Amino acid sequence: MRNQSMSTQEFNNRFEEAIQIVDGPHPERAVQLLEDLLSLASEQCAADDQIVIQLRMYLGRALWRSDIHARAVTILEAALEDAIRTLGWENRDTFSCAGNLCRALGGAGRIEDALRLATSTYEKRVAVFGELDNGTLNSLGHLASLHCDAGYLNKAISLVSSQYEKRKEAFGEHDSRTRSSKYNLTVVRARRDNNEQDLLDLLVEYTNEFGSEHPNTIDIWWHIAAMFERNGDLKEALATWRETELKFTHAFGEVALPTLKAVRRRLRAQQALGDDQVAEHLAIVNHTISRISGQ
Repeated sequence: MRNQSMSTQEFNNRFEEAIQIVDGPHPERAVQLLEDLLSLASEQCAADDQIVIQLRMYLGRALWRSDIHARAVTILEAALEDAIRTLGWENRDTFSCAGNLCRALGGAGRIEDALRLATSTYEKRVAVFGELDNGTLNSLGHLASLHCDAGYLNKAISLVSSQYEKRKEAFGEHDSRTRSSKYNLTVVRARRDNNEQDLLDLLVEYTNEFGSEHPNTIDIWWHIAAMFERNGDLKEALATWRETELKFTHAFGEVALPTLKAVRRRLRAQQALGDDQVAEHLAIVNHTISRISGQ
C-alpha cells in the first residue's frame, strides 16, 4: 500500500496499531484510525479488494464494540457481500466479516437475524475447516453468546458445553481457550440456575490465579451484581456495582466504556432505591457514553 504521504510500512504499522486497539478498553479510538486507513486504501484499491475488506471488517468490529451497532451493520453487511463474491466462503476474512456482523446484528436488536447468520456461518466453517478448527470453535462460542443474549439459556449452555469439550480435544484442558469455555459455561449455568455460589467460587479462583484487576475477574463482579439485580436485591446489587465500578476504573480508567457502563448500572440501582438526586449524574453518564461512541 503506497500513498504520497504514507509508506507501505507506515500503513501496515498503523493497521496493526488499530487492530490492537479494537479489542482493548477503548475501541472507539480505533474508529478514526481505521477510517483514515480505509480512505487511503480506497484511493488505490476497489471496494472488494482484500485489504479494503479487512479494513471494513475491523472498522465494523470497532463500531459494534463501541456500541454503534446500526452503522456497524451497514458496513459489515456490505463487506460480507463483497467478501463472499470475491474471496468465497473458503477464506477466513469472509468468516470474520460474518462473525462480526452477527455481533453487530445482535447489538442492534436483530437477534433472530443474528442467530440465522451465526448458525449458517458455523455450519460453513465446519464444512470448510472442520469441527476442531480454532475459528470454527470461536464461531460456536459466538452462537452460544447470541443464544444467551436472547435468553435461550439452555441452548446456550448446550453450545458452550460442546465448545468446551471440543476445545479440550483440540487444545488440551489447560489451554487458555479451553479455560475460557469453562469460565463461560460456569457463568451461563449460574445465570440459569440463579446460583450465586458458583460465581463466588469462580471469583475466588480467578482472583487467586490472575489477580483482582484481571478483566475476567472484574467481569465476574459484573455478573454477580446483575444477579442481585435480577433477584430484586437492590442493596446488594448497589454495593457490588460500586465494587465493579471501582475495579473497572483502576483497570481501564474513568472514561473507558466498560467503566462508564458500570457507573450507569450503579446509578440506576441507586435510582431504583429511591435516590432521585442521581438523575442528573445519570444523564451526564449517558451523554458521555454517547459522545465517546460518536452518536
